[in-house]
Amino acid sequence: MVIRWILIPFLAFTLGACAPVGGYRDSGGNKAQSDAQFDPITVRVSGFGTYEDVSADRLNTRKRLMARRASQMDAYRNLAERVYGTVIYGSATVNDFVLRNDNFRTYVDSYIRGARMVAVNEHSDGVIETVMELKLEPRFRECVSRVVDD
Repeated sequence: MVIRWILIPFLAFTLGACAPVGGYRDSGGNKAQSDAQFDPITVRVSGFGTYEDVSADRLNTRKRLMARRASQMDAYRNLAERVYGTVIYGSATVNDFVLRNDNFRTYVDSYIRGARMVAVNEHSDGVIETVMELKLEPRFRECVSRVVDD
C-alpha cells in the first residue's frame, strides 16, 4: 500500500517532465502566424550555351538544339546554386615551404522541382540564353531556416 502511494506520484511526475512545453509545442495559431511572416520569393536566373563554330553551326539543327539544351542545363545549375548553395573542396601541395599544386573542385547536388522556363533567346553572336524562375513558398523558407549549418 505504501509503495502505491510513492509509485503513483513518481510516475505522474516522470510523465509530466517528458511532456513538451513552451516553444516546442506546435499549435495552429503559431503555424498561421509563421506563414504570414514569410512572403513568397521568386528566384530568376539565366543560363548560356553556344555553338562550337557560330558561322557554320547556325544552320545545323542538331547543334542548335544541343546549344539550347546546354543553356537549359546551365540555367538549372545556376538555379540550384542560388537556392541550395555550392560545395567547394580544395587541396594544396606544399614542399619546402613552396606551393607546388593547388586544386579547387565545386559541385552541386540538389533536386529542383517547380522551376519554369520564362524565355529562350538566341542572340546575334550565337549565344543562346535561357531564363528560368522558381517561386520559393513560405514553407520552403521555414524549412531552410531550421536547418543547422553543421
